Amino acid sequence: MGFTSLAFLVFFPAVFAVYLVIPRRARAAWLLAASYAFCLSFDVKYALVLLASTLVTYFLGILIESRKEAQAKRLCIAAAILLHVLFLSFFKYNRLQILLPLGISFYTFQAIGYLTDVYRGMNAERNILHFALFQSFFPKLVQGPIERSGDLLEQIRNLKYKELLDLQRIREGGLLLLWGLFQKLMIADRIAVPVNAVYGQFGAFGGVEILLVTVLYAFQIYCDFAGYTDMARGTARILGIELKENFMRPYLADSVQDFWRRWHISLSSWLRDYLYIPLGGSRKGQLRKYINVMITFLISGIWHGTGVHFLVWGGLHGLGQIFDIKKAKLPRWMKRVLVFCFADAAWMIFRANSMGDVKGMLVILFTNFRLQDFRGMQLGKFEWLLIFAGILLVMIKDIFEEKGMCAERFIFRQAWPVRCLIYTALLAGIVILGAYGEAYDTSQFLYTQF
Repeated sequence: MGFTSLAFLVFFPAVFAVYLVIPRRARAAWLLAASYAFCLSFDVKYALVLLASTLVTYFLGILIESRKEAQAKRLCIAAAILLHVLFLSFFKYNRLQILLPLGISFYTFQAIGYLTDVYRGMNAERNILHFALFQSFFPKLVQGPIERSGDLLEQIRNLKYKELLDLQRIREGGLLLLWGLFQKLMIADRIAVPVNAVYGQFGAFGGVEILLVTVLYAFQIYCDFAGYTDMARGTARILGIELKENFMRPYLADSVQDFWRRWHISLSSWLRDYLYIPLGGSRKGQLRKYINVMITFLISGIWHGTGVHFLVWGGLHGLGQIFDIKKAKLPRWMKRVLVFCFADAAWMIFRANSMGDVKGMLVILFTNFRLQDFRGMQLGKFEWLLIFAGILLVMIKDIFEEKGMCAERFIFRQAWPVRCLIYTALLAGIVILGAYGEAYDTSQFLYTQF
């Protein structure tokens, strides 16, 4: 029951309708029940793994808080983190691949962050219902954002005081949800067709097709993941909970460091606060800083997957951080172009099935740069037009917001007939022009597999 499924179209309004009428003190319990129902809709085993992780983390938090001696506390947090790393590794990296539980990478990192916060002095959550909802809240379960314990737990505790019929908040959440659906169904899923065709059988294509779909993949993964985040944030906002903003116009970054301040913000900030800084950050000299940067980004690569290409992708971004162009005396637009080209080249490695495929595609790019089988990318002229129109719309929105002109505020300032026209246009784009049919798979978001 993904966000783009018909089942969710029934599930969420039903959850919200009951949420509005139940007693205030029952709100957290209802959202917890809804979250486990959402998880169970995928597989009962996913819910059991989530429950086991939640209970272990809950009791470990209390154990860490109860230790008074510094040495005992350090041993507890070290054992707790090791346990979670082994837990994640067992499911994600075992060769048999018995089971890859839904959202395990995200809620495991969230659990490690929570336990580290308790070790650093935050009070452990004693209300098991609140903690279980913190771990399983369905809008962010599948692909995050990776929430910070203090922020989300505080919101959960205060749910009983929340005014749920805040029409402005509901409108804002609904618009975010619509925009996320638009990015996913109108752009990302449509781009997936030529990308999958070329990367799945690159030897049948020329360098022009490989270059084209590599550039397109940058927008596929952006619209797919940012689209999911917008849907998650919109859904949560309607329910009275604010989730972290996860993307902030990443393809307008003027340095690799800037890119990671804008891309997958919840992960990059988590890696900074719970890995890079504890390793020593930049406090122990330049060489140690570079080593810490490389460790952080190599682990980021491993977090995304087991293939060597993920490790290479992480290493490239680590090197990009070290040899950054931030201080180069170049016009800002040129820096942005160079950073996009770097990120997109790295996306080729990220998307490829192996380093062998990367090598094969590079050979074609440099020795056979011509248009060989455009029709083999499986899209007609109108589909290509929709792709480029969608990308243009996304980039115009990002450029305007980069200049401080918020699209959301602009829409809400308009008279209601204009607002209705905008909502209708988005809905029409989703329902009429969205990527549906046998050639498409709207059931899974790209980051679900990570």
